[in-house]
Amino acid sequence: MRPGLAMSQDGLNWARIEGEHHTGAILDVGEAGEWDELFIANPQVVAAGPGDMRMYYHSFDKVQQRFVVGWASSPDGFKWTKQGPMFSGSTEPGAFDAKGVAACNVVRDLDTKKFVMWYEAVAEDNSRSIGMAVSNDGISGWKRWDRPVLTCSDDPEAWDRGSVGTPCPVSMAGGSWRLYYSGRQGSSGAWTGIGMALTSSDSEEVEGIKISFKRRGQA
Repeated sequence: MRPGLAMSQDGLNWARIEGEHHTGAILDVGEAGEWDELFIANPQVVAAGPGDMRMYYHSFDKVQQRFVVGWASSPDGFKWTKQGPMFSGSTEPGAFDAKGVAACNVVRDLDTKKFVMWYEAVAEDNSRSIGMAVSNDGISGWKRWDRPVLTCSDDPEAWDRGSVGTPCPVSMAGGSWRLYYSGRQGSSGAWTGIGMALTSSDSEEVEGIKISFKRRGQA
């Protein structure tokens, strides 16, 4: 699994752009023994400034036996240079992200201008929840919140009672966030729906970022 590139003038019709890899991908998996040798998944590109494009992605590190987020840099979005692993959650037994960090989405908060990583946390039993970490520059010094911001529903009939993941956050005015996410009824398997949660008015904050969410049903 490798990332590719497509471009569009209208957001409806897309043209595939060939990368330098022989498959046409713009970034290759790592060499044998490297942390991302198995795959490159869930690539997300952030335009952090002029000539500063960053691709966040995750893989599974066979040596550490955990999911890890890494990143690559590019001046133009076409040629990319890997910068290595960036964040892997907690290594403490029993932590909600003890097996690492899978699909992540990094967004710059409209008010604080800090970079916020919302990520799919993988527990020891493979169940998933959504965690968050904050960084001033989006590269280093990630400060992880020590518990998930969204967990599976405690309603035994809920569509997302097993796991939640693949967060897609939207920073809104006034420090509010809208969080779209995938859910399923079991701890593993295919995602079966998309839900939405909003920050509550009395939300806790971490580094100025609101982290208490209330579900708004299945989208």
